[in-house]
Amino acid sequence: MNKKLLITILTIFLSSFIFSQIETPQPSPLSKFSQKVGLDNVNIEYSRPSARQRIVFGTLIPFGEKWRTGANENTKITFEDNVKIQNKLIKKGTYSIYTIPNLNSWNLIFYKKYDNWGLPRDWDDDLVEIEVSANTISLPFYIETFTISLNNLNNNGCTLDIFWENTLVSFNINSLTQDKVVKSINNTLNDNPSSQDYYKAAVFYLEEDLDIKKAKLWIDKCSDLRQDLPYWMLNQKALIYHAFGSVDKSIEIAKKGLKLANETNIKDSINTLKETLSYVSNN
Repeated sequence: MNKKLLITILTIFLSSFIFSQIETPQPSPLSKFSQKVGLDNVNIEYSRPSARQRIVFGTLIPFGEKWRTGANENTKITFEDNVKIQNKLIKKGTYSIYTIPNLNSWNLIFYKKYDNWGLPRDWDDDLVEIEVSANTISLPFYIETFTISLNNLNNNGCTLDIFWENTLVSFNINSLTQDKVVKSINNTLNDNPSSQDYYKAAVFYLEEDLDIKKAKLWIDKCSDLRQDLPYWMLNQKALIYHAFGSVDKSIEIAKKGLKLANETNIKDSINTLKETLSYVSNN
């Protein structure tokens, strides 16, 4: 066959192939999300298979065997700073997530190598950063698509939750925020602090049930510097005084805050001060 003719035919064929490709939805679509936990972000990237009328755990995914925890490429998690998971320290960085599902509990493995496709061909125990376990929870409803999420957020962490079929497994993440914030408070309050610095320090100590004497001292210093506190600061001051044991004074402060909130005509603010006044008056 003529060489030029052959090249022409191949060009037409390849062009036709390229332009006629049909794009269809992926059976296990990729999901990426970032969540602020405490002071730092936790990033998760994973693919989400669906059950599609299959029995998942114990059949499709056997009990007692390592699982890639998702589909396609490795499920990856990145911590911007050190955290504790189920009270075990894990250093900042990126890890593959593997699991060993069982009927009543799961093991969760953080593996230092994260560029595998699924399970490593040669598993290396030296690359396991930590391994933790948690009991399974039977759900009263069905989850069609495999889901990983970060829930129950608070100042000091969250839960890493894995859902599929009728199963939930929840692992506690401690973001070690309290230690970081206390250190920041000590440094800031020793270096010409503002009224806002005193306010934030006082509220954190109240929320974390730390030294309430310090919280009261700092909210008073905030008051001295600012003098006319806005209603949202008075709300927290009333709660701090109540926790300190000055109930009558806390009621007085809450009433003042409610009066200022009423002047704003902001419904949510008014309701918040009403709730605070009710709490300090009845507890």
